[in-house]
Amino acid sequence: MNVIDAAHKTVHNPKHGGSTAIAARMGMSPTVLNNKVNPNMDSHHLRLDEALTIMEFTGDHSIIQAMAQRLGGVYCEVSSESTKDELIMTALSASACQGDVMTEMHKALEDGRISCNELDSLLPKIQRAMSSLQSLKNHVKRKHAKDNPHLQGCN
Repeated sequence: MNVIDAAHKTVHNPKHGGSTAIAARMGMSPTVLNNKVNPNMDSHHLRLDEALTIMEFTGDHSIIQAMAQRLGGVYCEVSSESTKDELIMTALSASACQGDVMTEMHKALEDGRISCNELDSLLPKIQRAMSSLQSLKNHVKRKHAKDNPHLQGCN
């Protein structure tokens, strides 16, 4: 999904209150916000700070995910807890997410091809798995640092 399509979809998602609710929280008219996220509008543009505000208000990070994808990367939201129980739960969550990806991939490839609908179902599961693995990496590094305060500069 491209960045403008992601912004349009986020702003017009009724789960977030739609463009009227988001525009009100941003202090702008719904018409202006609609124009800024309209893929067919060349005269209005969504600023970076506005995109960030939309993501903060909605909790929907598809805009930054689209940006990262376009640049050949990924955006991964990670948590900051690092207790032993959190580390175990993060590892289990990462494993479960990978299982979800493989289950979806298996279903998608039963006919030997991946349809548009199958792709739309598969990509969010892959994104969640990558985020879970990034969280696990961060937990492991924090646990290592806590367990080895005498070591400096260890990756």
